[in-house]
Amino acid sequence: MGQRSNAKKSKGRFIGIPYQVAIGSQFAALKAPEVKLLVDILTQYNGNNNGRLSTCHTLLKKRGWAKSSLYRAYSNLVHAGFLVVTRQGWKQRGRPTLVAITWNGIDESGDIEYDDGIDPSPVSLRYWEKDKSSWKHQPKIKAQKK
Repeated sequence: MGQRSNAKKSKGRFIGIPYQVAIGSQFAALKAPEVKLLVDILTQYNGNNNGRLSTCHTLLKKRGWAKSSLYRAYSNLVHAGFLVVTRQGWKQRGRPTLVAITWNGIDESGDIEYDDGIDPSPVSLRYWEKDKSSWKHQPKIKAQKK
């Protein structure tokens, strides 16, 4: 007979990729660096800051990212519809580009202003499963070669 485990469930934060996202062909087509970047971005997510996640090199270099591979993975995730830019940053300290994962709704921005057209909503954008021509927020960055 098997014994039931009395181990307590972890009450800490966790990184979640919904099953329906993970089994999709679009997710399966992602390269390993793109999946790693998604996981690294999700380490910033606390349940109410989607839209205020950052892909800046200063933050992610401690997770092993080089600028060129970070930019390539970031660009590909935006063009694949897994990330949407909520605020375009500047090349100066203090104003990084901010993003949201598209399988969750975009959260209120607090004291940070989102770009025009980015509205907080509990409804997810789900761009990865839609035709790119139907996206309300088109990527403004150059697509990287796959």
